[in-house]
Amino acid sequence: MPDPSPSGPEGTGGAVGVGRALRSCRRRITGALVVVSLAVVALAAAAATTPAGAAGPAESDLVRQIKVDVFDESWDAVLKGCEDLLARYPASPSATQAAFYRARALSRIPGREKDAATAFRDFVSRHAGDKMLSEQAWTSLFSLACDARRTRGSACQETLDEGLSNPSAYVSTLAAIRAADTKDESLRGRALVVLKKALATQSEQDIRNEILIAILKIDPKEVPSPAPRSQPAAGTSAVAASGHAPSLIRMTIFNKEEGRFELKISLPVAFAQMLLNSLDEDARSEIRREARRQGINLDDVFDAIQKAGAGRFLEVDTEESRIEVWIE
Repeated sequence: MPDPSPSGPEGTGGAVGVGRALRSCRRRITGALVVVSLAVVALAAAAATTPAGAAGPAESDLVRQIKVDVFDESWDAVLKGCEDLLARYPASPSATQAAFYRARALSRIPGREKDAATAFRDFVSRHAGDKMLSEQAWTSLFSLACDARRTRGSACQETLDEGLSNPSAYVSTLAAIRAADTKDESLRGRALVVLKKALATQSEQDIRNEILIAILKIDPKEVPSPAPRSQPAAGTSAVAASGHAPSLIRMTIFNKEEGRFELKISLPVAFAQMLLNSLDEDARSEIRREARRQGINLDDVFDAIQKAGAGRFLEVDTEESRIEVWIE
């Protein structure tokens, strides 16, 4: 009969099997602990170099790269960088500028103009406190809405009408200047009011010139009368009296039948061609015919002015009116 004692051969073999199993289990546990430890070390190292919650470059690196891409005009990269920064660092001090550059990038990417207009509108709504960037955003909105190559419908008139009501003098004046190029008489009438107000308060000469051009386009009669002109002494040229080359063109049109001036205007010489083009067809044709009789070629008006020098440039006397042009 077999011995049932556990000290027999079969009992001894069972104990050896259990020992081997325990040692194998300990090896697996130890290996797992090593893997976990290595993973913890790796995570700790990553946390030391990456901001909490971030999965890419640091904020400062993003801002730096966006500026480089803007300088290089790499607008697809600018768009990606700005959207990345706004998503990961919405409270960043650079978020406002990123929002503006995002809109600008959209405006430079073909086919994204509608998205750009939406982005610029969102910007002026959210960041009105940033005066400089808001004004630039409105400038871009006007350009997007009034670009004849891309725009259809009444988008231009509607955007300019909105701009004319803007509390910013810069924005309303810019809208008025652009409105002078439209055919909407109601809009042009509102723009004229804004332009005349802006002219009365604006001291920067370049801006005043832009305003004068816009008024001239809308209604030449609304251009302010020039200051009284002092006549040079007999035998003295206007150049010698003033000490500088011709820089100002003055024009008057006197209606003989009604006994009144229809137009008194004073503008920089650089606007001479625009001044002539602003007149009605009959007056323009009469001036050109008379100029040809006097040896003046108005097709190249700037060259003609320089050759003629300062002084009385042109006189046109008809039964209905008398036109005088002076260069100073």
